[in-house]
Amino acid sequence: MDKKLQATAHAGLDRPPVGAALIGLGEISEPHIHGLIEAREDVRFVAVCDISAERANAVAQRIGAKAYTDYRDILADPEIEAVDLPLPHHLHFEVASSALEAGKHVLLEKPMAPSIQECEALAALARRKGLTLGVAENTPFVPAYVEAKALLDSGALGTLRSVRTLISGSEVHRLRDTSNWKGRTAGSIGGAIFDAGPHSFFLLNWMFGGIATIRAVTAKLVEEAEVEDNALVNGRLNSGALFSSEFTFTAEIPWGERLEIYGSAGSIVIDHLLNPSFVHYRGGSDISGARGAADPDPKYWKARSIAAGVGGFMAAVRRGLPAPVSPQAGTDAIRAVMAAYESVSKGGLEVKLSTSSKAR
Repeated sequence: MDKKLQATAHAGLDRPPVGAALIGLGEISEPHIHGLIEAREDVRFVAVCDISAERANAVAQRIGAKAYTDYRDILADPEIEAVDLPLPHHLHFEVASSALEAGKHVLLEKPMAPSIQECEALAALARRKGLTLGVAENTPFVPAYVEAKALLDSGALGTLRSVRTLISGSEVHRLRDTSNWKGRTAGSIGGAIFDAGPHSFFLLNWMFGGIATIRAVTAKLVEEAEVEDNALVNGRLNSGALFSSEFTFTAEIPWGERLEIYGSAGSIVIDHLLNPSFVHYRGGSDISGARGAADPDPKYWKARSIAAGVGGFMAAVRRGLPAPVSPQAGTDAIRAVMAAYESVSKGGLEVKLSTSSKAR
């Protein structure tokens, strides 16, 4: 952190905690709730909002906050300075832009918005209003990924040759439910690529310097769904290394992520369903490898990293610092998503990623 940011951060500690609200109490909301509660040094958890009054009242009573059923009432509440939006995908742009127009700082669940243009519009609006806009991407708050990045940056793996990622689990019950937004194009915008892709594409940008080309194919195994539930994406990174990412929503296994990094001097394998979850191999003869300092609990690693990201965003707002995951990073993940879908539409042909937007 440079001296100017250090001074700003120190000055921010003199500010009162940020009045915050959570809009949307669906399946992913619980780690967001924990993140706001655990960041009590920086946050006053003022209110929650959900279209279900019963759900909103139950959560509000549990945490000692106000309950709303209309997000516009949240935006009119002068106590609330920042909002956290773990909402269905199709609502991201509408609610986030309304919140920014109302003068609220915004933490927006991934995927940031349904299109590159909407991502850029939100970033521009936040700049114009002088507000903090961030994306709730948990990847940089996962200890295993942080350690892997440090080893990679140190040169311990040598020249990067290839990377593989996997996000797997079962969404079959929600995809089969025709009343659930998850399997409907109007609610989810896209399927496995749009929902899971931003995680892997953010990781490829953040840890390995970005994506140069993409090829993608998809499959839809759940008949009732309108969106793809499986996808294979591969290509080259800007470094010249190869990458392959797989997303499956039909794997009957606890939700997990796997990352394999192969370099000329060693490799790292991270699998959050295994113990040890992090192994560093120092070459082809290192059978046992070295265990990294990763979170060993496969049940809670993701929830803990989401909560840490929420707390990190609110701390940044209080201190006047940039969001831990910037609108630029969120937009670049969507840029890769759209390139993958373009490849799918062309029968899996290679697509070169467009240049990054100017959003900051």
